[in-house]
This record gives sequence, C-alpha cells and structure tokens, in this order.
Amino acid sequence: MTDKTNSIWKNKNFLLLYIGGLVSRLGSGIHNIALVWFILELTGSGTATGTILLLSTLPAVLIGPFGGLLADRVNRKLLIVGNDFFRGVIVLGLGLLIYNGSSSFLLLGGATVLISISGSFFNPAVSAVFPNLVTEENLEKANSLEHISLNFTQIVGAILGGILIGILGIPGAFIFNGISFLISGISELFIEIPPIEVSTETPTFLQDFKFGLKFIKERKEIMALFIVSLFLNFLFSGLFAVGLPYIYNQILEVDSMMFGLAKSVFPIGAILGSVLINYYIIKNYRSFIAKCIFMQSFLLMTLGLPISPLALNGLSIINIYLILLVILFTIGVINALSNIPVITLFQKMIPDSLRGRLFGLLGTFSQGLVPVSMGLVGIILDNISPFSLFIMAGIMSMILSYSIVKIPAFEYFEQKDPGVVSASASKAQQ
Repeated sequence: MTDKTNSIWKNKNFLLLYIGGLVSRLGSGIHNIALVWFILELTGSGTATGTILLLSTLPAVLIGPFGGLLADRVNRKLLIVGNDFFRGVIVLGLGLLIYNGSSSFLLLGGATVLISISGSFFNPAVSAVFPNLVTEENLEKANSLEHISLNFTQIVGAILGGILIGILGIPGAFIFNGISFLISGISELFIEIPPIEVSTETPTFLQDFKFGLKFIKERKEIMALFIVSLFLNFLFSGLFAVGLPYIYNQILEVDSMMFGLAKSVFPIGAILGSVLINYYIIKNYRSFIAKCIFMQSFLLMTLGLPISPLALNGLSIINIYLILLVILFTIGVINALSNIPVITLFQKMIPDSLRGRLFGLLGTFSQGLVPVSMGLVGIILDNISPFSLFIMAGIMSMILSYSIVKIPAFEYFEQKDPGVVSASASKAQQ
C-alpha cells in the first residue's frame, strides 16, 4: 500500500519517482543537444536535422492515445520502469555504436523513433500516477516540483550537454544519457503504486478511445479546460519556437551565446513561478485562470513593442535585448502559475481508471498542434513583420481568452477545490 504521508518530503514513493525523473530528464537534455550536433556533423544538412526532430515528435502524436489507454489497462509501475530501462538500453547502445564508428543516419532515425514511442507510453503513466502517490492537498505541490524539474533540466541539460560533448565527445554524451535512464529505472523499482480499478469487461482499444472522447465531451468543464490548454499550447509553441529565433537572428542579429541566454530566461521564470504557486492559496480557480491567461496574452503583445520600427530606431540593440529578457522571464513565471493549477485540476477531476487515456489524448493533441503552429508562424513571418505578428497574436489571445473563460462550463471552477469525478462514471463503458 502506498505511503501518502502528509509531508511530501517524507513521501518515499513520490521522491523516488521525482528523483528518477530528474535524472532521466537531465540525460535527455544532454541527449537532445548531442543528437542535433551529431546530425549536423554527420550530414551537414538542415533538412536531415529537421527530419530527426520530426521523428522525435511525430511518433508521440500518433502513439499517444494508445499509450494513455495502456496506462489505464496495465500495471503503471511496469510501464514507468520498463520504458526507462528500454530507453536506457537503446541510447546506451547508440552511444557505443557511435564510439565504434558504426553509426548512420538511418540508425539514428530508428533509435529516435523508438525513444519517442517509448516516451508516449511513459509520460501518460507518470501523469496518471501522481494522485496515487501523494495526498490531495499535496497534489499541487507535487506538480509544481515536477514543473521545476522540467525547466531546471532544460537549462542545465543544454549547458551540461555542450560541456560533455567537449570533454567526452558525442558518444560520451549518449552513454551518459543511457546511464541516466537506467538509474531512473532502478530508483522506480522501489515505488509502491496501487493497482488500477478497471471494469470486469474488456473493451477494445477503439472502444476505450471513443469512451475517452465521449467522457470529455459530456463533462463540459473538462472540455473547457482541455480547449484552453490546447489553445495556449498552439499559440505559444509556434511563436516561441520560430518567432523568437527569427527576432534574435534576423532583427537583432545577436550571437549564439546571447541567444542561448535568451532561451534560458523563460524556464528560469517558470521555476520561480513553480515555487511561488506553493505559497498562493487559490480561492477561485475560474478567476485565477482567467487572470493568468490575460496576463500571458498581454505580455505576448508587449514582446512586439521593443522590435517596432520606432523602438528599433530609438533604442540600442542591447537595450532591446534586455527588455525582451525581462518580458520572457515574466511570461515564464505566469506560465507556471497557470499551468500547474490546470494540471492539478485535470488530475483531481478525472477518475483513476480514465486518467491515463485522457492525459494521452491531451498530449497527442498538444504535440500534434506544434508543427502546425510552427509552420503557420513561419508562413506569416514571410509576409508580415515580427512586430505585427506578436501584437496581433497578443490582442487575439486576449479576446479569445476572455471569451473562453466566460463560457458557462467555467462556472464549475468558481469553487475553491473542484472535486473528483465519481469513479462510477468511468464504469459506464459500453
């Protein structure tokens, strides 16, 4: 039986999962830097690099729903531990092959696909298991710590990756990542996770998938939260992945070191936001989410002001650069303040037996919208200025955000602590 101690720092099961995730994410951050660097060294092709990045995300989009369904059908501990060991073996083997000079683009592509597929089964299981390991009052704190881990490893992994590549070479960086996955898997072996309560019937995967969609559609408040999450992910992913590099490279023309610093301020802000949310008592989730979305939208619009023709003619490049750093840092703080309560609400409202598939669906739709968002932003930037793009995106986001949170379904979140959906609802499968 799991130990849901009142102190999250004395909760053995949560700490084992958290430390394991921290180690494996750090390795993944190093791996991502090494992978792109090695592909460029191997092929010198931007197309080849883009193809590898596509292979790292596309399988997750296609497999995500099945990963979520499996997380509701089988032992989640088995999924978590097994996929960490699987990825560890794949990446460790890849590093050894590169060390022996046996690597190729096809080999890297195949390994990337396998790692992405494995992550599609691992991630929904981890998201679904959090409420099983901590008390309800500690759930938001657990999610904030998870958010800190994600952003911290994003910063440190990129820095450490560059250092390790210089010291150990590309093979050493891959081997380091492989070992980190194995260490994570070993720590997770000692986690106690309660079994899932499932129906005595055995519906097909297609029936399970349809039921997940039906459940979201019938629960209007979950659908509303689902739409808000997808909308914000779609809006920010393209602007940050394509729009910001365009600004720094084409408009400000800064060097790669300054660009790297600019990329780090958002996750640093997110870490601060993840800490702050632990000291803020949310009395009205609807009001809190609405304010956070509006503030993010307003800050998104202000990103365009420093690169307006007037600002570019009147301010130095370094001043514009510093202004953008402050805005990006603040967006990171607000982003964490809004994301963590939303994730916590999902975990509280969705029954344990449905949690895996619904998080799988959310991940699939979110990841599926990323390339669409990036492609759309790229096309727009070829036709209008970044200044106009960010101003219009911010204004549109404020209008749409206001409209979204005003829909009747959001009245459900006016209570301080929306309850969990009755588990009996999950047994209504056909």
